[in-house]
Amino acid sequence: MSNGPRRRDFVGASVGVAASTLAACGNGPHAAMGSAEKAGAGTNASKPYGVQYYEKVNEIWNRISSTELPILAQAADQAATCLKNSGKLYCQIVGGHMHLAEMRRDRPGNPGYLNNLSRNIKPETFDSVGKGDFVLFDYPKEHIRKARERGAFTVGIRVPYHANKTTPKGVLAMNELAENPVFSDVLLPEECSSIILTSHVPFTDGLLFIPEIPAVRGCGSSPQGTFNLFWMLSAEIAMRHKGGGAMGSTDKAQEFMQTVKERGARIRKNLDQIDSVAKAMVEYVSRGGRYWNYPLGYSDENSAIERWSIMVEENTNRASGLVMSKTLSPADISQKAKAGDFVFIAAEASDVKENIAAAHAFKNAGLKVIYVGPKTEGSTGEDLPKIADWHIDTLSPERDGVLKVPGMDKKVCPTTGVLYALAQYMLNAQFIGHMIRADMTPLLFMGLHLIGGRAYYNVVQKLFETRGY
Repeated sequence: MSNGPRRRDFVGASVGVAASTLAACGNGPHAAMGSAEKAGAGTNASKPYGVQYYEKVNEIWNRISSTELPILAQAADQAATCLKNSGKLYCQIVGGHMHLAEMRRDRPGNPGYLNNLSRNIKPETFDSVGKGDFVLFDYPKEHIRKARERGAFTVGIRVPYHANKTTPKGVLAMNELAENPVFSDVLLPEECSSIILTSHVPFTDGLLFIPEIPAVRGCGSSPQGTFNLFWMLSAEIAMRHKGGGAMGSTDKAQEFMQTVKERGARIRKNLDQIDSVAKAMVEYVSRGGRYWNYPLGYSDENSAIERWSIMVEENTNRASGLVMSKTLSPADISQKAKAGDFVFIAAEASDVKENIAAAHAFKNAGLKVIYVGPKTEGSTGEDLPKIADWHIDTLSPERDGVLKVPGMDKKVCPTTGVLYALAQYMLNAQFIGHMIRADMTPLLFMGLHLIGGRAYYNVVQKLFETRGY
């Protein structure tokens, strides 16, 4: 490895004091872990972090595909009955970073039953929701509780960002965030739900215990909970409504999760190639290179908000994510970037024209391009796997979904989002491990939903500005 800036002051005095204080008070993200989170804390040290991350994600998948199936079936039955009786289906899932894009109405492969509403809608939007309607949510607010009181069937999802009856005491920063409308006046999901699903994402969100960064669990996992549940439920609703599926069935939900598991296992088998990319990233940083993310990932001229919310949000300003990962567009190259930097491009399809143009612009400026995404079926001519310096395949080649539903023209329920998140975090996990071994331990953000998260966030952001990694 080339000689370069190698410093082990990964937290500096300020962050070190903050982490020590959190631990002493018993309020840090490790203070009140459930048994599932304690398992593996500091263990499996000999396993690469990318493998540890995959194994913990697989645990989430296994829990969803076992304990949640009966509840999913009940939810799908109610949604189908609602449609049969001319009721309406509503969805408000706001937790995580990719949600607006992953669950958007015109997402290729979305069967279109659960049209997601943002957290910014006015509560009055739900005033007409009542008897005969169906609501899926992860945002337990008063307007959801009132809709249930009026007779709507409400299905909650337990997520790490809001307290529920299983959340350990003294870990979430509800008081610190009371002035933020996203977190204020949040109820327990159990207070709003007819039935409740569990995402099985730990309250820390991040899955990796890294001894050199003890205050934060590394590499988030929220897409593996909420998004899988969303697509599994969408598939079962589609089967009941269009495909003649039986009430109580979970066949399509199981097929979706089995597809995710099989493809995830194949990504795991590609660890050597993922590790090669991680080592190259460390080499670039050791020479002064910066870590960038291209912020556009699909074409939709009608929705600037959704364009910004594509996969890049899973890798920038992310709880349990790298502080060093920032956004870069081709227009910003001359002001922000330089030759020797590297840039991530993540996409649902490998042949989106604006992504190809961006990749050429980055390469022409001397940046290394890392593409995390599929080699899309039917792509001809130029596409990102051919252009990028490095390609990590997410093994989701179809343009739409992976499930065939009788009565629907195209396959539904895509895996491109959840498997992108898996591959990205396996890569970042390997990168973190190699950075530590190179005496360049990187900084991670602590989730703002955790006690001390805001203070920790502010300190590491300032330290990054002086260090550059």
